[in-house]
Amino acid sequence: MDDNNRSGFIDAISDESYVPDRLSHAEALAEALLFASGSPVLADDIALILKLKKSETEAVLKRLSEYYTAHNSGLVLKKINDSYQLASKSSLHDELKPHFEQVSASPLSRSALEALTIIAYNQPITRGGVEIIRGVNSDSVVSTLLERGLICEKGKSDSPGRPVLYGTTELFLKSAGLTDIEELRDVIPLPDINTAQPPEDPEANNDQPETNNQ
Repeated sequence: MDDNNRSGFIDAISDESYVPDRLSHAEALAEALLFASGSPVLADDIALILKLKKSETEAVLKRLSEYYTAHNSGLVLKKINDSYQLASKSSLHDELKPHFEQVSASPLSRSALEALTIIAYNQPITRGGVEIIRGVNSDSVVSTLLERGLICEKGKSDSPGRPVLYGTTELFLKSAGLTDIEELRDVIPLPDINTAQPPEDPEANNDQPETNNQ
């Protein structure tokens, strides 16, 4: 950004009552990046494209969001952790639904939802940790959640064998209508993995293989 544009940019963000009639170059560039990405983009990556400091980039994104609100746009700017994404305004979803409606993916089974909830509240957690809380083998449901993109690998445990640790993804946050996983902390608590007892006979309690009703 050249000196003249930067000066105008700084003046604009210092005026709390400022709502532009049209987007600045930086705002338009951020909008184009988010539109083209179609998925959450880290604030640091947006700053790199805008060639601005992160604090300046966040001010640009704030103004972009205010522009959408002031002009009754059909778009909203959503923040998910330290990332940003363009989305359609929720009040328009019912009217948009007929255009995009199609056969949706089969819903998750009760066992998969149970495992997902355990992972969300106890992440990062190993598959074995999930099994201790559930009391049954969880190979199939963990594989299903990985395939759906709702969980991902978060490293490896320091315990013997270094089993994989799992945690939820940004897709999970988006699907659950959350901006941060901490929003779950005050909801109904789950059993503590340290006090949960393993099943007496894990093999006898194995889940049936996941079917299309997941």
